[in-house]
Amino acid sequence: MSQIQVCVMGAGGKMGTRTSNNLVQRPDLFHVTLVENSPKGIESIRQRGLDVTPESEAIPKADIVVFAVPDTMIRKLSEIYVPMLRTGAGMIILDPAAAVAREIVLRDDCTFGVAHPCHPSYFLDQDTFEARQDRFGGVAGKQDVVVSKIQGDDARFQQMVEVIRQMYSPVMNVYEMTSDQIAFLEPTLVEVLGASCLYAMAETVEKAVEKGIQREAAVSFMTGHIYNLTANFLGYIPGKPPVSDACKVAIAIGNRLVLRDDWKRIWDDDVLNKVIATMLHPDKPQI
Repeated sequence: MSQIQVCVMGAGGKMGTRTSNNLVQRPDLFHVTLVENSPKGIESIRQRGLDVTPESEAIPKADIVVFAVPDTMIRKLSEIYVPMLRTGAGMIILDPAAAVAREIVLRDDCTFGVAHPCHPSYFLDQDTFEARQDRFGGVAGKQDVVVSKIQGDDARFQQMVEVIRQMYSPVMNVYEMTSDQIAFLEPTLVEVLGASCLYAMAETVEKAVEKGIQREAAVSFMTGHIYNLTANFLGYIPGKPPVSDACKVAIAIGNRLVLRDDWKRIWDDDVLNKVIATMLHPDKPQI
C-alpha cells in the first residue's frame, strides 16, 4: 500500500506538535510534511529533529491536510489555504465550532471532516504506568475519538479516519456522528457544564483549606467521591445502588444554590449557537 501524503498545518503549535509526533512514527503508512509560519513554532519543530516545508509546496501535494490552527483563525486561514488543496484532497479540523458556525471555507471537490479526542477516561484500564500518567492522551494512554464528515467522499473520509487514529494514538473506539453532535459534547457537555463545575470544585478545595482542612485530605475526599459518584450515576457500579436519601436532598439543594433551575437550556440549539459564536468571537458576546 502506498503512503498517504499528510500535511500538518500549524505543526509547531500545541495540537500540531502532538498530532505530528504520532504521525511521523508510521513512515510505512504516512509521508508527513510540516507547515509552520511562526518563528517559535519553526524552532520547536527543528528541535524535534524535523523539517518545515513551505505551504505552497506541501498543501498541493497532500492527500490529507490536518488543519491544527486555533478555532478563531479557521475562517481567515481557510480562505487562504483551502484554495490550495488539490482536487479530491481531504482536510481535518480539530474542533467542530468552525464547522457548526460555518466559518470554514469549503470546496465541493474536496472532503472535510472534524476529529476530536475524548481523552483517556478514568474508567479505562490502562496497561502501563506511563499510560496511566497520560491524562491528555496521544502519548501512551488509550482513548476514544469522535469524528464527523462535514462533506465529501466516503472513501477519502475513511482514509482520513485512519490518519485520525494515528494522530491520536493509541485509539480504542472511533465514534462517528454529526458536527452538531460533537459540538453538543464540546462545548456543551464538557466545557459549559463539566469544566465549569470542575473548576468550581477546584475553587472549593481552597475554601476547605481556609476552613483549616488539610489540602491533601480535601483533594483525596473530593476526587474519591467524584470517582465513586460518577460510576454510580452512569451505571458503572454493579446493581446500580442508589445514593443515600440525604445525598439526594443535598443534590436538590445544590441545584438551587450552585446550578440555575433552568441549566438544561444549554442543550437547546439556539444556546449552543450563541455559545459557539461567543467562543469564536469573544469581542462580540451573544450570551
